Amino acid sequence: MEHNLYSEKEIAIFEGIIALMEKGINPYSIKVSDIAEEANVGKGTIYDYFTSKEEAISQAILFGIRKEVEIVYSRIKDKEGFKEKFYELLHIIAEYIDSNMYVFRALLSDGGIQKFYEYLSDYKHDLCQYFSRINHIFDHLLETGFNEKVITKVEDSYYRYMAISSAIMGFSQYFGYRSFNHEISMEDAMTASYKLLIKALN
Repeated sequence: MEHNLYSEKEIAIFEGIIALMEKGINPYSIKVSDIAEEANVGKGTIYDYFTSKEEAISQAILFGIRKEVEIVYSRIKDKEGFKEKFYELLHIIAEYIDSNMYVFRALLSDGGIQKFYEYLSDYKHDLCQYFSRINHIFDHLLETGFNEKVITKVEDSYYRYMAISSAIMGFSQYFGYRSFNHEISMEDAMTASYKLLIKALN
């Protein structure tokens, strides 16, 4: 469990930062006093664990990513077949796009990631672990597809990961178009994404 990696105070600080970002507050405008109030700790406590506000926010982002990846993996594993698992992945993406986008806001808000890059780059190992975990999710999905003989094409892992990523990106584009094209439903977008994936892997 990732909680074992951190003290109770660190977790409280991370969850306080995440709560602020989930409220829509720009991470670049978050003050140490905001974090302290949300986490119910003193300002000095934050500096006991982190050298700066940016480091605290960067680690909170990584903490949040780890939690979300584990939730995604659990939800997908709970589904039975390949199609059901892939559709669950798309449902999760839709949920995050429509609601919980604090990680994306942290990386895409005014100023890009310049303020956080030096801190995030210090945790390259952690980021690699998270990407590896995402690949495990893809592997689980692909293994199910091969076992069901829904997938037949034998390609290298890079091709298979790219096929899944491309299908997901295609689905994600629906959310940018839906306000202009009301004829396409989310179910239509899911069906198209699934067809793209099946075609790429057969």
